Amino acid sequence: MKIALISSPNFKSEEDKILVNLFNAGLEKFHLRKPEHPASRIASLLNKIPSEFHSRIVLHRAHELMNDYKLGGYHHRSDEKLKEVEGSRSRSLHRISELKVENDLLDYVFIGPVFSSISKAGRKPKISLSALSNAIEELDINARRPLVYALGGIRKNKISTIIECGFDGVALLGSIWGKPDPVRAFKEFNSSIKSFEIQKNW
Repeated sequence: MKIALISSPNFKSEEDKILVNLFNAGLEKFHLRKPEHPASRIASLLNKIPSEFHSRIVLHRAHELMNDYKLGGYHHRSDEKLKEVEGSRSRSLHRISELKVENDLLDYVFIGPVFSSISKAGRKPKISLSALSNAIEELDINARRPLVYALGGIRKNKISTIIECGFDGVALLGSIWGKPDPVRAFKEFNSSIKSFEIQKNW
């Protein structure tokens, strides 16, 4: 079970230091998404993060920055035309039918909300877990398919359900940035996943 952490949409105090601590704690995939902020301010944050971690960062929206930094990939909005990029290509989806479109051209997708959102009040799932599970199972017949990350309302007590549904990973936001200590929250979430996977394999 893989973890992708999505940034808070707004800049946080000492965010660069928090991110370095998260990377050192084992975070492998960080989605940098600041939709209301210009590329110049996003670049300022990237400049504060050691280049050794840039390959773990996936960029949203400010595509022009892909030419200036060796980032891990680019994440497309659901209606955004696929771009040629260095690194991974991913997309956000909200309907099962979208899983069948261009899926051999993507490395992974986020789909949701799977549960009621933590960071966006009132945003609730429109797709049942059983339908999502069936859709992922259908993808498995493809020789090459994107990994599918569950998005929306992902809490530690949902881990077993997410794994049993066949998801390859989780995309986190509110369950990490909504905590007083995001690094500790990430470590605890990561440990919970590993513990469940060990128990499942026994």
